[in-house]
Amino acid sequence: MTSILRLRSALTMGVSVAALGALSAPALAQDAAGGSNMIEELVVTAEKREQSLQTVPIAISAFTSEQRDKVGITTVQDLTNFTPGFVYQAANDRASMRGIGRLTNVHSVDGAVSIYIDGLFTTSTVLAGGPPLDVERVEILRGPQGTLYGRNAIGGTVNVISVRPTDDPYAEVRAIVENYEYTNFQAAVSGPITDELRFRVSGYKLDQREGYYKDVNGGDSEGTKRDEYQIQLQMEADLGEHAELWASYKTLVWHNRGGPGARAGYLNAPYEPGLLDPNFSIVYNSAFGYTNGIVPGSLVQFNGGTTTTNPALKDSHDFNANFAGRVRLSDVNSFTTQFVYHAPKFDVKYIGGLQEYNYDLYGDTDGTNVKSYQIPLAAGSLCGNVGALFAAGRSTVNCAPLTVNGNNAFHYFEYPKWYSNEINISSTTDGPVQWILGAFDYQEKYSGTGSTADFYLVGPSNLSTPILGAAPNPNQYWSTGNYSLTTKSRAVFGQVDWEVTDTLKLTVGLRYTKDKKFGTENRRIVCNSDVCYAGLYPALGLSGFGPGTAANYGSLLGNLAALPAVGQAFGLGGALNGLGGLGNGAFDLTDNLAPKSTAGLIPGVTDPSVCTAGVCRQYTISSATGIASRGLSGGSDATTGTAGLQWTPDDDTMAYARYSRGYKAFGFSAGGFLDVPKADAEFANAYEIGVKKNFPTLQLNAALFYIDYRDLQAPVTIRVGPTNVGQFVNIAKSRSSGLELSAIWQPAPQIRLTLDYGYNPTKILKSVKLVDTNDNVTTTAVSVEGNRLPQAPEHKIALNGAYTFDTDAGALTLGATYLYRSEAYANVFTRTYNEAPSWDQVDLRAFWQPTGGKYTVIAYVKNVFDTEGYEAAVAGSQRNPPAGGAQNLELTPPRLFGMELQYRF
Repeated sequence: MTSILRLRSALTMGVSVAALGALSAPALAQDAAGGSNMIEELVVTAEKREQSLQTVPIAISAFTSEQRDKVGITTVQDLTNFTPGFVYQAANDRASMRGIGRLTNVHSVDGAVSIYIDGLFTTSTVLAGGPPLDVERVEILRGPQGTLYGRNAIGGTVNVISVRPTDDPYAEVRAIVENYEYTNFQAAVSGPITDELRFRVSGYKLDQREGYYKDVNGGDSEGTKRDEYQIQLQMEADLGEHAELWASYKTLVWHNRGGPGARAGYLNAPYEPGLLDPNFSIVYNSAFGYTNGIVPGSLVQFNGGTTTTNPALKDSHDFNANFAGRVRLSDVNSFTTQFVYHAPKFDVKYIGGLQEYNYDLYGDTDGTNVKSYQIPLAAGSLCGNVGALFAAGRSTVNCAPLTVNGNNAFHYFEYPKWYSNEINISSTTDGPVQWILGAFDYQEKYSGTGSTADFYLVGPSNLSTPILGAAPNPNQYWSTGNYSLTTKSRAVFGQVDWEVTDTLKLTVGLRYTKDKKFGTENRRIVCNSDVCYAGLYPALGLSGFGPGTAANYGSLLGNLAALPAVGQAFGLGGALNGLGGLGNGAFDLTDNLAPKSTAGLIPGVTDPSVCTAGVCRQYTISSATGIASRGLSGGSDATTGTAGLQWTPDDDTMAYARYSRGYKAFGFSAGGFLDVPKADAEFANAYEIGVKKNFPTLQLNAALFYIDYRDLQAPVTIRVGPTNVGQFVNIAKSRSSGLELSAIWQPAPQIRLTLDYGYNPTKILKSVKLVDTNDNVTTTAVSVEGNRLPQAPEHKIALNGAYTFDTDAGALTLGATYLYRSEAYANVFTRTYNEAPSWDQVDLRAFWQPTGGKYTVIAYVKNVFDTEGYEAAVAGSQRNPPAGGAQNLELTPPRLFGMELQYRF
């Protein structure tokens, strides 16, 4: 109810603006310190040439460094708040635009929102949130950009433009302090070396010593707890009268960062109480130790913990774990260069560069503080009988209840390296025809974990010594899936703008793209639970000893080497001696669960098919490591483009109609060893009409759009034996449509009001039926037709108001922001447990700039009422039968307050 009242109040405040029209969305640029109340023009490079934002016939949001300082836009999440249709999941570094985006961390499935840093394509959205000291402007282009930005720009494009070296000496330092023991020190130095050569050096050191989330058992806090730094060096040179060269090198390091991967939310449900976790049933469930089903008194927790219930149910920022999350970003090297040659009638521009990094994430798989517990023996169990015989001196082996090691952890990693080259030639004359031609080349080598990550036990267990002659497993992985792939993408493109008359312009663009991916995926699954032993013992002819479970075999579970002694104790003589050499450990399920075929080759798999007794395998298993491997290879290509009509009846009015076709390359669900590892390419046909209108004190833009979306690569969790694995299914047809409005109104020099609003209803129109593994009631395939597209809130609102007090000493601007976002869903199953609920937030900001502009002081409070917001929707958990579907909720930051000091030399 509070959110509804705040929304109603905010809409009342903004109705005068909304009634006049709105945006697609312009930057909030205006005169900073009074005087004229004319809204300043903002120049962008959205179509690879400098243009006024108000003359570009596409939906754009643009944010200058000055505007970001004044409004408080310091992260990618902040950018999404002021950009209709844009959603970002910080915990997984995934971006979506108008319901089209990256829905997985499997790198072999491409993103749908392309990110360009100074013209160089990058795979990480998080870099778009660079500090305003370093970033001159961020441009967000909504809708398919399949002509000029064709590298998987089916949802849209984010362009980040760095602050460049200056002609005159310049230096600036900034210091930010915030609650949660946050400090951020930034500095930049720039100026000429010679008349033709300029430089800029900048960097920051950021620390946050207290996380947003508290470990109730006394461990380290987590969540945005950081130790990071960045350094950037730029050089810019004039090469004679007709050419310029610019180059940049950047490196950065993260330690224990609360950004992508680290703790960012909580499970909104009690602990799963079963002995076998529905998500990970090949090892015993650690949370079973919190139930009354264990041997009384056998529970041992780390640090002497006493918590046995999920503390997040009382406080969403409390957690209970023993393995602290750790993030490390290292070996980061980013080199970018641009060369421009100015011919008499055209420019030739080259953009090239190389980027690489190593990203490692470690975390707690089980989400508990359990160190160990014991599973009770059943009445009349084999173990109980052996124990009694041992006590009587009639057995050489003993048996006791099985002790479960509850310390489950995971390791996720990404080690990419890529380069790209682009050359374009663009006209520079003032004639009625403007054109641009270009070619693009991209290559990436990547190794990383699949959707299952690498899961392992810390401490003693049977996992290290698999039985039946399987290869050793010294790292105690019970599930590992990773891959190494090479991606190549090449394209040629061109666009022509023809001024048919003084008021009418026609735009036509075309691009051809060809993509190829090839490499190897690896998988191993080792089981140490009732799931695997239950069938193993009867298969060895031991049905008479009862079921192969912990309740029956106790501490002898998996110990086949002890069977001869067990046989002797039961008076069987040497009947079981032949089983004594089979080992003591876990059971390797890799070959059992690997896909096999009787119908021919698997599309996308390059290994030869080897058939035995009618069963064909397209993989090999290493005798040294036990890891199954197979080759993957595939390709896709597409012709995309745009066609548009632009009408400019006067200098202050522009209306447009535009068609754009977007394409996203095919993908592999690599690392999962699936029956169907390949997903086809995606396509989108987008239709948009818009208007951009300037009045002396008002800027209004509006855009209506309709996107016919084909073959969405939807991640769907499937059950492979006792494990859940992500797979990609092409959703045949979907629709994304909507209205985007924004406005800037400056009725007086001291007053500024802005509105950004997005309405985006989406719908899946045609799809095969799919199984929702998080639904423990309906376990058969269900229809997803009529469901909404993932990460697509129907409503997004950002209202900002500011008043500037001008004095002889300087200007003080007081501002407030209201944000609202309606519910959204994590995947194609529009279910409550996949929902990020609606939320709202209020921010306050004070900006003091003395006369002369030498320094600036900013004070702020974000999330004033400490409301619970949700960065994006996260798929539910299967861990709560019988209904299933517990919510995983990823939270926006709690209340933050701080101060920033900027000083310019």
